[in-house]
Amino acid sequence: MISGYSPRVENASSPEKETADRLDSGAVVLSALRSALASADAALDHVDTATERRESVRTARRELKSVRALAPLLRVRENSANQTSVDGVLEFSAKANQLLGPLRDRDALARSIQKIADRFADNETRRVARTVLLATLVFAEGDRRDDAHFAATAIERARRAIRQARAVLAHFDATRASTGSRAGEAIIGAYEDCREMLESALEEGDLVALHACRKHATFLALALRAFGESLPTPLRRVRGRAKSLAAALGEDRDLALLDVEMCVARARFEGAPLAGAIDDALRLARLESFARAEDAARAFLRIGPSRTRREVRTLFDA
Repeated sequence: MISGYSPRVENASSPEKETADRLDSGAVVLSALRSALASADAALDHVDTATERRESVRTARRELKSVRALAPLLRVRENSANQTSVDGVLEFSAKANQLLGPLRDRDALARSIQKIADRFADNETRRVARTVLLATLVFAEGDRRDDAHFAATAIERARRAIRQARAVLAHFDATRASTGSRAGEAIIGAYEDCREMLESALEEGDLVALHACRKHATFLALALRAFGESLPTPLRRVRGRAKSLAAALGEDRDLALLDVEMCVARARFEGAPLAGAIDDALRLARLESFARAEDAARAFLRIGPSRTRREVRTLFDA
């Protein structure tokens, strides 16, 4: 043996090193929560034109969904100052989300209409189909006159709620930010509920039950998004497939909303060839979107539940 040299065991680790290397899940979640609220607030800076307004509302709603997924993960101890902050964040973000909801639904209708119109090969037929649907469903002249004022009021009230949420979060004691077993079990619970509902929905062909999974899938995707590439591969897979499932179910939900609103067009244009063609295009689009949702559901179900539970508990040291 060389004098003065002592062999080193590369894999040896002390409790102190393990503590230092362990991901601080509480700090990660708190940082992501602050960032999501700031992004939702900033998104509503630019709402001068209809195009800017639609994009701003879409971005703000997406960030508010992140807030509603992340804030519950910081719920650890009842009757504490931090718990009061978390409850306030959830209350104000829910209010903002509710105020922006009608604007988002109108935007979703418009985008679904464009998808249906794009199915017509002839440019003139495509233009007429889009115009008929927009005028009949969401952009009648009476609505158009009031739309800008309604949107401006809703956005301003939503922004006040978001800023109230940020003010409440400013009182959160970051030195006591933690997640722990409750956060891990919340994620595991959402994962298991999603699996159970998906299996039942696919077996019975229950579209309503399938759509009920969207909430769980969205929660999983957004709660795990905060950890970026630091997630172990199995949880990155859960996150990716949950995101795909939520997106596929969201697309089908928007087409279902359009289908309901089509009652107006059917009543006005009953028997007209164009109305029948639009109905056919919508029916085909829904069949295709459902097929994508079904594929995404089956991909999600292929994830191993035992390993997922183990990795989540390790992530949150639960």
